[in-house]
Amino acid sequence: MTTASGGSGKRVFFHVGAPKTGTTYLQNVLFQNRELLAANGVLYPYTDPGQSFRSMQDFRGAGWAGGRATEFKGEWDIVAGRAREWDGPTVIVSNELLGGSQPDRIARGLASVEPADVHVVFTARDLARQLVSDWQEHIKHKHTVPLETFVDDLIEFGLDAPKPFGELFWGMHDATYVLNRWATVVPAERIHVVTVPQSGAPRDTLWRRFCAVTGLEPELYDSDTERANTSMGVAETELVRRMNLEVQGMPHDVYDPLVRKLLAEDILGGQSPRLMLPAGRLDWVHARSQQLVDELAGSGYQIEGDLAELLPRPQDHAAYISPTALSDADLAPAAIRAATGLLRHSGRQRRRITELQAAAFGVPPRAEPMGVRTRHWLGRARRRAGRLVHAHRAP
Repeated sequence: MTTASGGSGKRVFFHVGAPKTGTTYLQNVLFQNRELLAANGVLYPYTDPGQSFRSMQDFRGAGWAGGRATEFKGEWDIVAGRAREWDGPTVIVSNELLGGSQPDRIARGLASVEPADVHVVFTARDLARQLVSDWQEHIKHKHTVPLETFVDDLIEFGLDAPKPFGELFWGMHDATYVLNRWATVVPAERIHVVTVPQSGAPRDTLWRRFCAVTGLEPELYDSDTERANTSMGVAETELVRRMNLEVQGMPHDVYDPLVRKLLAEDILGGQSPRLMLPAGRLDWVHARSQQLVDELAGSGYQIEGDLAELLPRPQDHAAYISPTALSDADLAPAAIRAATGLLRHSGRQRRRITELQAAAFGVPPRAEPMGVRTRHWLGRARRRAGRLVHAHRAP
């Protein structure tokens, strides 16, 4: 085994996952405090929030949304160069998709920050919450698979579940599977598992645990951030899933900012009951979680938190509502919010366009007719919302 150790006294922490375990929250706290961190000898090596994603893609040698990996070429070299040049004692690299890296990319990437003692941090949450959160994330990326089918395929087929779900769930969320690959380069005593507390714990618990691993003093930094990656409820998520059936031809560069960011995260929120693990699956998930806890307990990894928090709580999944069983009338309140929010956004965009045209040409221009493509998508959205509103009002 090659060990990522240069004996320089500098420690580089790679926070490699898992997705949906408070990673965005931690990254927001680190980014907003990066100047104070630097003054205290800690480098968070990104100059803009998107650089974490871009450099991760280059580290993994992967493209995004059908694009080529070369789109991100050189991004990791920039981050690694800052880590090598940093003369303070600590560097923290963080992206939740790093955990999916292949062993050869891990070895190459860690070698690029030497000389340094490399540590790996994996934040883990119970699999029941992870399954439903991961399904929602896929829905926000234009997928249409029903929740029950998604969970059953992952239970039955594991990593061989239909693409991309098996690889993206078990290959990113199974702590043992992910860390076995990183352990080919980093010794077990420098691999840290931080458990995500169950609901009801103080908001800053995860931050304090992360600080305990990385050597930060939590009180020195502002850990109050806007809620990151706001979760939708059962009705909002199902509404987006059904909308996805109608917009499969929408280009990624249109869908992502309009649906994933604006509609799902900013407009809809979670006003309906929260998502839960489908009925009848909890026993299997509990048994699989116990297996994971036992594996981690005997791994030699450093545990921050309590491994018992990785066991799902039955009371959190006792009142399951099937998204696919919801009627159009059940979705109508969410559909009305969606239509209203998108109309308001469209109004702001058109007003801004008019202001920019006026600034460019000196006089307010006449409003240009909307394009054929825009009329097509708005028309479909209006018709869909109209049917839902009608069903909602029907006696």
